[in-house]
Amino acid sequence: MTVISMIPNDTPYLPPKVTEVPKDTLRNFPHSKKVGNYLLGSTLGEGSFAKVKEALHIPTGERVAVKIIDKKKSRDDSYVRKNLRREGKILQMIRHDNIIQLLEIMETQNSYYLVTEMCKGGDLMDYISQKRKLPENEVKKYIRQIVSAVDYLHRLGILHRDLKIENLLLDESKDIKIIDFGLSNCVKLVQTKEGPKVQEYCVTQCGSPAYAAPELLGRKKYGPQVDVWSIGVNMYAMLTGNLPFTVEPFNIKALHNKMITGQMNPLPEAISRECRDIIKKLLNPDPDRRIPLEEILKHPWIAEGPGQPLPRSACPNRLRTEALENSILKHMSENQGYRVGEVIRFVTGNVPSSATAMYYLIYRKLVKHFGNLRASGKIAADHRILQRTQFSTDAGKTSPKVFSSQRAQRTQNYTPVPAAKTINQTTTRDCKENNENETEKDVSKEGTDDKSGKIDGNTVCH
Repeated sequence: MTVISMIPNDTPYLPPKVTEVPKDTLRNFPHSKKVGNYLLGSTLGEGSFAKVKEALHIPTGERVAVKIIDKKKSRDDSYVRKNLRREGKILQMIRHDNIIQLLEIMETQNSYYLVTEMCKGGDLMDYISQKRKLPENEVKKYIRQIVSAVDYLHRLGILHRDLKIENLLLDESKDIKIIDFGLSNCVKLVQTKEGPKVQEYCVTQCGSPAYAAPELLGRKKYGPQVDVWSIGVNMYAMLTGNLPFTVEPFNIKALHNKMITGQMNPLPEAISRECRDIIKKLLNPDPDRRIPLEEILKHPWIAEGPGQPLPRSACPNRLRTEALENSILKHMSENQGYRVGEVIRFVTGNVPSSATAMYYLIYRKLVKHFGNLRASGKIAADHRILQRTQFSTDAGKTSPKVFSSQRAQRTQNYTPVPAAKTINQTTTRDCKENNENETEKDVSKEGTDDKSGKIDGNTVCH
């Protein structure tokens, strides 16, 4: 059987509203330059070695976010230069509703471009600042999503190491998206009867002191439990609009002492007993006694009910070939010049490529199109929109999500990056590739580029 014959002859064409891009969409998008298939627009954020811009994907008219890493600046820092591509490598391993999805990687002589999905709901820090603090039920929704995502990462052997409010975005459905894997690292796992266990540990000090676990600040070896601590700090920040451990004036040693002695700022009286219990367990200064993720999933405040722990996401989570939408494959083959086999290989392999990005960005438009038809009453409310598309089964999620990757297109102004070579936006210090060779960094001497705010964690690795 040929690859083309995998698409049934009666496969319908995509609606024109999905395939066509109004000229005004491109004409009215303010941009400074074009790179590959993208018009680069306004700056969303900026750090020491990189900036994030809003961009428009020309073939579909869909908006994405692009991290632009300055290779010239990174050359001045051997540490950053060595770990430049780690983030991209890690993101290729990931497919989860509550983690930002990598779309495409491009490279020029002076820049790396890391294209990701766009989170239209803004960042959680601004959202909390507007409300001052969040109600417990809303915090529970967000913490469940973060727990689901971090549990997924740890089963892959990935430590985020910089979980903070500033790295939590909201999509258009007001669901969490974890971003910025520039300080993340992988650890070796060994399979046991109880599940995967860490075989080696990290030693590098990195991340934001106010969100970092005491064992990390104390220059001790550490593992996945540092992310559990950070979940607790984020939970406290959502509930109160403040951080659980603070010192004035800021001093890392004084902050560390407060952490290890349990001098946590008071919790609101109105929160439930279960909520109070789990936050204290998350912020236990002893990593061996800190609640593990397996128990967090079962905790009464997180679980879906008695004896019903929060469901785990599929891991690894790959899209199946039979779940691909044939109408999109047909359109890409007949109108965009892609080989069907190539599209299938990149999409199901979660490989950054223009082919898979095109697939998923079209899919996103298709979902929105049928959603509009349903809202207007032109199709039945229970009409099954896409028969063959695999929707995410992540805990707490019911709507289809867009997961995408892109293959770099052959153009004269940039060089496509092979699947095995992907980008990492390390905007400052990070662990070495091998944990045993990690070099300690004195976080107290680092600066911060984070925007100021009541719950700012005095980030030192950015």
